[in-house]
Amino acid sequence: RKRIAELEAEVSQLKQQTEAFKGAAAAAEAKAKAQAGNDGILAEARNARDRGDTAGLRAAIAKAKAAGITNVTDLEKSLALLEVAEAQLAKDIESAADGPAANAAVDRARAAGVSAERLKEAEAKAAAIAARANVKQQLEEACALGTKEALEQAIEAGRQAGLAPADLAKAEQMLEAERERDRLLTLVNEEVEASKQVDMKSLEAVKAAKDRLADAIAAALEKGVKEVALADAEVRRKKLHNTVEDLKGSIRVFCRIRPLSRKELDQGDHNVTRQIDAMTIEITDENERAQVFQFDAVFTPGTQEQIFEDCRDLVQSAADGYNVTIFAYGQTGAGKTFTMAGVPGQEGVSPRTIGEIFRVVAAGSNRFDYKVSGSMLELHRQDLVDLLAKGDTSKKTRSRPLTVRTEKGNVVIDNLTEEDCTNAEQLSGLLARGNEQRTVAATEMNSESSRSHLILIVKILSTNKETGETLQGKILIVDLAGSERLKKSQTTADMQKESIEINKSLTALGDVIEALTKGQKQIPYRNHKLTQLMQDSLGGTAKTLMFVNCSPAHSNVDESTNSLKYAQRAKKITNTATKG
Repeated sequence: RKRIAELEAEVSQLKQQTEAFKGAAAAAEAKAKAQAGNDGILAEARNARDRGDTAGLRAAIAKAKAAGITNVTDLEKSLALLEVAEAQLAKDIESAADGPAANAAVDRARAAGVSAERLKEAEAKAAAIAARANVKQQLEEACALGTKEALEQAIEAGRQAGLAPADLAKAEQMLEAERERDRLLTLVNEEVEASKQVDMKSLEAVKAAKDRLADAIAAALEKGVKEVALADAEVRRKKLHNTVEDLKGSIRVFCRIRPLSRKELDQGDHNVTRQIDAMTIEITDENERAQVFQFDAVFTPGTQEQIFEDCRDLVQSAADGYNVTIFAYGQTGAGKTFTMAGVPGQEGVSPRTIGEIFRVVAAGSNRFDYKVSGSMLELHRQDLVDLLAKGDTSKKTRSRPLTVRTEKGNVVIDNLTEEDCTNAEQLSGLLARGNEQRTVAATEMNSESSRSHLILIVKILSTNKETGETLQGKILIVDLAGSERLKKSQTTADMQKESIEINKSLTALGDVIEALTKGQKQIPYRNHKLTQLMQDSLGGTAKTLMFVNCSPAHSNVDESTNSLKYAQRAKKITNTATKG
């Protein structure tokens, strides 16, 4: 019995030990499981940190603390840094002015470990910022360019990019203005085309077409249509205007105002002229009184090309058998010789006319046989001088006096040298030889003042190859001597006689103009050799173009005003143009 009791005690002890071992094992297993859970939480937190996932990291830290994990300080620091980086990214993106600034903010956030999701959102915003910045640049460039196409494209791009209305306002206003200019330019062009259907022999129809076109051009200019866009229309308007004048029979007068000279500027002189429009000039006298003069065209000063463009059609008139005269009037130093002769590289009316003559001849050579001849003379005092014979002892005609007569309404100059010219070079050489022989002298107005009237005569004889019809036209190009008063030129001795004769001749020309203006039956052409020479160019059979050259200087205001009055009086001459 005693042994049985001992055995039962041992069994009981063994059971207790077994239970103890089971408890320890369960505790160990529970501890292991808890440790594994904590490790998972920490791993989850580290993964969230590495991804830059602030929400995930924040949740993992909370879970760790709930699990009794105390070693989360580093994770909390990482969370704080990520939150700062995200906030800074949002701030930088919001304030970024352009794509590069936004992209730099994204790069900084990426380096700080911000999550891919946040970076993707920021990159999308950066791309939008870059697009808006590019569109704004496009808008600026379109506004600077000012074309309708560029503005339309930029505005549409701006709308697609979501720009604010204020960002588009300037371009939209410019586009609306450009569309209005396009509309007005279209109206101008329609008037141009309509004018081509007008009966050009009807004064009323041509005048009405001219007025409509002039109004359309004025409306377009008022809205800012560029002059270059209206150039063809302006040419057409001038042509319509000149056709009106031709139908009236009036002489065409172009006014050209030269720039102030260096001498005038150095002396403190100032400009007293103002161009009001393409056909009107204003001059202010010493008493600040303004006078307005209107001509067929006003140039201040215009280029040599622009000046000649309005003369070009007259060459065709000469080829068609009309007498054509182009002459320049004005005081010494006003730019007459520059307008008529020009200088190398800036050739004037005479050399350009020569080029145009042979262009017209070449263009018509399939229909006509042409003969072109040239002469050149000067009227010095009361003497006619053959400039092609002057100084050349081999010219037999040198000893023969030049005499002027009329034959069937055309002026004929006996004994004047006339040379056939087959090309522009030969006729240009003739012009150069004549210019070298012209009489000049120094005056108060000009160190090389022309002391004579210079006349270039070009005849164009055309014979129709098919019909045999022959027409002869003539171009008379006259560079008149200076028109200023004797007191103004301050010449002395023998040169005073020249000045007196010059003024006599210009007075005679003025008397002829006045007689024509008043419609007198008797025109005093015979009062001076100058008016005898120009008899078929004023009130006769010619198409006539007069340049009035003026100085803009205050010191020359009286002379310039007199020249403008002289020219305005010439505008009232009535011609009857017939073919020769």
